[in-house]
Amino acid sequence: MNPQTLLSEKRKEIVGKWFDEVIGAYPEDGAKFFKEKSDPFANPVGNTLYRCLNELFDEVIKSEMDQAAVDNALDGIVRIQSLQEFMPSVAIGFIFTIKPTISKRVKKYREDKEVEKYLTALDANIECLLRRSFDLYMQCRQKVFEFRANQSRDRVRQLLIKKGYIKELPEKGENLEDITT
Repeated sequence: MNPQTLLSEKRKEIVGKWFDEVIGAYPEDGAKFFKEKSDPFANPVGNTLYRCLNELFDEVIKSEMDQAAVDNALDGIVRIQSLQEFMPSVAIGFIFTIKPTISKRVKKYREDKEVEKYLTALDANIECLLRRSFDLYMQCRQKVFEFRANQSRDRVRQLLIKKGYIKELPEKGENLEDITT
């Protein structure tokens, strides 16, 4: 019995369950919307999550994952999760939910040495996904922080100009005293 073939055959069921776990972290109305709407234009978040989970599943069940494909699939999910007000453990927690789903599908074959070896490799793949998703999550959160900080700085500059405290926007590194009225 080839466990990878078995999992490939159960792909739709497994990815569907994984998708349900991911959207379960969202508020009830959002989760319902993500699940019901399959149109990528009407529901870009749900569509992206489902598409990327399918891509991730294809990589996870391989004995050796293609890191570029993994990064591409994780990027789509993690970018969405990093914009939410989730705790980091919730944002990347979707990685943990695939293991029990897969284990349940191969449970009756667990005594087979080939299956046990495959599950060990699968564990390594899941750990790799977890590490990579955390790195991507932190990169995305850093970008969000920088964007918000720059936006706040620009608002303060515009307010200073509007109130007449400065004549123009100061360049980086320039002292405000040099351009005040």
